[in-house]
Amino acid sequence: MTDDWQKGVPLLLHQCHSGFLASMGEHGPEVSMAPFVVYQGNIVLHLSTLARHTKNITGNSAVGFMVCTPENLDSSPLSLPRLSIQGNIIAISDTESEIVKQAYLKHSPDAEQLFSFDDFRIFCIVPSHVQWIGGFGAARKITVSSWNNISTYASA
Repeated sequence: MTDDWQKGVPLLLHQCHSGFLASMGEHGPEVSMAPFVVYQGNIVLHLSTLARHTKNITGNSAVGFMVCTPENLDSSPLSLPRLSIQGNIIAISDTESEIVKQAYLKHSPDAEQLFSFDDFRIFCIVPSHVQWIGGFGAARKITVSSWNNISTYASA
């Protein structure tokens, strides 16, 4: 557990390469796992347009995203640091796509083969609310400005 979010956030972002995307489905909220990278303060996702979560976000761009420290047998899941992010998700335009793709591949080189699939597109979650939970009883809101500063440092 860490109350020092300025050290904890970059550490968590370096440790974790996938998170949980919450989108609004036809019958209510749906959650799926998605690999991610952080680029210029945004959560970058490379998603298949065939997936339900992508269909969901075309109808409602408001999403949540959670990044969690991996569980271990020695700790309670409630004591593990995590981030909860809310925002709107946008499709990246073709003109920005190559720059964002290179940033994505810098942190996830194993994803390169997926870029050859026609149904995959790059999306960015633009955070509007960020919550850091350093462990049980150690939660705090992070301003978007602070998030942009710390996440840019973390993704360098």
